[in-house]
Amino acid sequence: MCDPDCGVLVVATSNRHKYGEMVSLLEGVPFRLASLSDFDGIEPVEEGDGSYFENASLKARSFSKQTGFPAIADDTGLEIDCLGGAPGIRSARFFGESVPYEERNRSLLELVDNAGGSRAARFVCHAVIASGDEIVASFEGELRGSIAHSPDGRGGFGYDPIFFVDSLGVTLASVPPEVKNRISHRAVAFSKAAEFLRSFKRR
Repeated sequence: MCDPDCGVLVVATSNRHKYGEMVSLLEGVPFRLASLSDFDGIEPVEEGDGSYFENASLKARSFSKQTGFPAIADDTGLEIDCLGGAPGIRSARFFGESVPYEERNRSLLELVDNAGGSRAARFVCHAVIASGDEIVASFEGELRGSIAHSPDGRGGFGYDPIFFVDSLGVTLASVPPEVKNRISHRAVAFSKAAEFLRSFKRR
């Protein structure tokens, strides 16, 4: 991986909500953070069903090679006990990528209600930094909780309104951003990534 003299780290996601969250979690790293929209001709990457690490690695390597700069990418999923770990690695595609978040949440709540059993769940995040084909480092994070009985909260995105953070007594969408950026699955993984990236700071 190049040192800070290369100047740029690509935050490799096309999801604008996720991009904003990732940038805030990487505040203070000794690189200029760039988005995929800063580059022309970027080809999307098709995710597989293998593992979070494999998907994050695939995206980080591909976007690093396409942009010519180191890249950080992640893959995340929501795993629900009563659904046997679904939607899991297919969380973003489970109901179709073009389906609005509100509709996805309603559909998932219906599946959980009909399944019965434990509503225990966890969010998982794997973040990977790549420089070209090289995997430089990888980091993991998780947040345990349960599935709420109805959506609540106006913050966050994706499944946040139906993910109940048991320790706080509210859904993840009701948690203030400054708190979410300390406790969430992505916050845990990216805080480790940020610490690693700060090690490249010039002495």
